[in-house]
Amino acid sequence: MRLIKYCLCPTKEENIMRKCKNHLTPLTFFVVFSLFLSTLAMAQNALAAEAPAPSSVSSDSSRESASQEELAQILAPIALYQDTLLSQMFMAATYPLEIVEAARFIKGNASLKEDALDKALKEKEWDVSVKSLCYFPNVLALLNKNLDATKKLGDYFLDDQTAVMGMVQTLRAKAHKEGNLKSTEEQKISVEKEIIIIESANPEVVYVPSYSCTYVYGPWWYHHYPPYVWYPPPPRYGFGVGIVIGIGIGRWCHPNWRRGDIDIDINRTVNFNKNVNIGSRDKGNRKAWKHNPRHRQGVAYNNKTTRKNFGQSNRVAKQRDLSRGRTGQGLDRKTRDSIKKQGFNSNVHKSSPNSKARASQPAARQPSAMRSRAQRSNAFKSSGSGQRTSRMSQRGSASRSFNRGGGGRGGRRR
Repeated sequence: MRLIKYCLCPTKEENIMRKCKNHLTPLTFFVVFSLFLSTLAMAQNALAAEAPAPSSVSSDSSRESASQEELAQILAPIALYQDTLLSQMFMAATYPLEIVEAARFIKGNASLKEDALDKALKEKEWDVSVKSLCYFPNVLALLNKNLDATKKLGDYFLDDQTAVMGMVQTLRAKAHKEGNLKSTEEQKISVEKEIIIIESANPEVVYVPSYSCTYVYGPWWYHHYPPYVWYPPPPRYGFGVGIVIGIGIGRWCHPNWRRGDIDIDINRTVNFNKNVNIGSRDKGNRKAWKHNPRHRQGVAYNNKTTRKNFGQSNRVAKQRDLSRGRTGQGLDRKTRDSIKKQGFNSNVHKSSPNSKARASQPAARQPSAMRSRAQRSNAFKSSGSGQRTSRMSQRGSASRSFNRGGGGRGGRRR
């Protein structure tokens, strides 16, 4: 009996072992789980240490300048414009709100010509570049219609003038290599040390070209960035109606391709508009153009660096956006909401009582007997334009001569 009891009744040591076995599984789970949590915490800390700190810069400031693809995309349809007209467009594009105001003014005062238009523009405080485009109403309307692209063009130019002008030369070189950029009755093409210059064949008349980018440049090389459609492209290459500007009119500015900026002829601008802003570089009467933030009228700049360069805070930029000049076409929700809140009145920015004092007195006028011939339909009107050439009187005074702006022979090129 004692043997049977010994066999059936476990000893004290066996009871201890049995209890350990009963608690082994939960204890093991607890230890493993604790180790897992500890390892996970260390891994999270390591990832947090390696991750970059959250940026305080807004999304529009993440990149300071446009890529080569973006530059080619926006510039392709206009890179073959005559040098002086292209320069005017670059400068004017940095003042998009004034472009809107000028386009509305010209549309509402289409009857103003020559002397009457000169007098009316004297009352405006727009930048010289914007005023000069008033003599190219179709170009001005084009910039106003494509305001999103116009603002991009101006932003890119402010961010990096050298890159913009370098891309223009790249595009011209492509067209030249394809055999599609040649001297014609309308334009003169010259190459000076790999710099391609486009001027008017007749310094008294400017012809604005229109062309198919895929034709003039050949197969497009940036497949994900096709050329922007500023205007309905023709099958190949053509010119619009010639605009008579006079022999001394279009020389108030020209691109300095090698330096990567635009030269301003002070003698042809200061007497008409003392507010033209220039830089410190000087060669005779020429100085480098410099953007004037006053004419920006609060339109937001492209990035933090540009805002800082021209003294605009983020708060001001957000309060006054480009949307004031549009009615909703092609604009984002933020812009449309701003329009509803602020509205836009083209007469808001009227000339001050002192504007006449800042402008010079009219100079003596010397009528010219210039002729021009009508050309093919205008590149900027998809419905076609009348076969006529705009006539403008030649001005004898340098103080007036800038005011016709456009593709005259823009002085000596370097």
